[in-house]
Amino acid sequence: MGVLDFFWPMPVRKSQTVIETKSASALSVESVLRDILGASNSKAGQAVTLRTAMEVTTVFACARVIAEGIAQVPLRLYQRDADGRRREARDHALWEKFNYRPNQWQTPFEFREQIGLHLALCNNAFVYITRDSRGEVLELLPFEPGSVTVTRETDWSLTYRITDLDGRRLPVEPGNLWHIRGPSWNGYAGLDAVHLARNAIGLSLATEEFASSLFANGARPGGILSTDQSLPPETQEQIKAAWAASQSGAGNALRTALLTGGLKYQMLSQTSDEAQFIETRKSVIPDICRAFRVLPIMVMHDENQASYASVEQRFIAHLTHTLAPWYERLEDSMNANLLTPIEHRQGYYFGHVTSGLMRGTAKERAEYHQILKQNGVISVNEWRDAEDMDRSDDPLADRLLPAANLYGPEQPPALTE
Repeated sequence: MGVLDFFWPMPVRKSQTVIETKSASALSVESVLRDILGASNSKAGQAVTLRTAMEVTTVFACARVIAEGIAQVPLRLYQRDADGRRREARDHALWEKFNYRPNQWQTPFEFREQIGLHLALCNNAFVYITRDSRGEVLELLPFEPGSVTVTRETDWSLTYRITDLDGRRLPVEPGNLWHIRGPSWNGYAGLDAVHLARNAIGLSLATEEFASSLFANGARPGGILSTDQSLPPETQEQIKAAWAASQSGAGNALRTALLTGGLKYQMLSQTSDEAQFIETRKSVIPDICRAFRVLPIMVMHDENQASYASVEQRFIAHLTHTLAPWYERLEDSMNANLLTPIEHRQGYYFGHVTSGLMRGTAKERAEYHQILKQNGVISVNEWRDAEDMDRSDDPLADRLLPAANLYGPEQPPALTE
């Protein structure tokens, strides 16, 4: 079974997450058809599915921005002791899963990127946890959201069923399935992001289809060929084929047409300028970005000439308002679902290392670390570690040595780690 088998389901599966509730009322015919087909019509008339949505470059770019932003930041498992000291828990089984190999075929980056794609597009991600007889985690297996059914029972407990590649619905113990939720209305399932943004996505699909048809037909509006004569059907087909061969396609644009036999050409539709086609395509991009809470500049869309300083502030805003909520959501979910109560009491917890996203220029990094060192916050070796340099053998390189002028010349304290 390959990675694509998990990401793209069998044709009979739904493209959206299946949500069931015991108290649900009777479904309408429209909703049943939508569930079966995995599609919802937008106001532009386009059927929006997960697959068609990902064919929209802005949607795919937004999903990649979120997924890669989640995957590229180091994820660490820490343990804090009773004195408040923190260490990386490299001896824990989950350390290997998130830093070396979560399963047999994926790297940690690929695994977390796939989770990020599922969260960005579906606001739900499901990971099956394979354990040994002692309860230790052996593998983390991601399943595409459409293959998992979530049911809330009358006692408010949740049950999960996974549809395998043979179409069987298999029950799963809640402790063996890690469910990560995005923004949720009912508290147990994330809102379908593609469905909620279907009108903006549908408009983008409609404008893209119009543009393709426009250039496929010689970048000309549609029209009709007419004549006062009565033509047999075979002659009509011959004229239609000859016209298409000489006038259709971008390569035939602006070619001179020769009409004989009393044929007349009449234009029917508006030109693209009259429909403000370009402006419509541009306006759709920010709408889709709003739905995914991604700054347009992160999907390479910026009409204004921005200075470097303003772009830098936008990157900080991207980290603060787009990625940071996902980091917090993931950390809380991992702490709640992957760690046991005993491990919580032992001080284990997950955390993302986001400092790499704020590295800035070499001059800014040097000034930043210099301030930390002279205030006794970091040592020389911690500074060198941050810059990916070899550690120093100097005994003082691992000690915290605040600047003497901060504490007076007589006894500047040398603080150990």
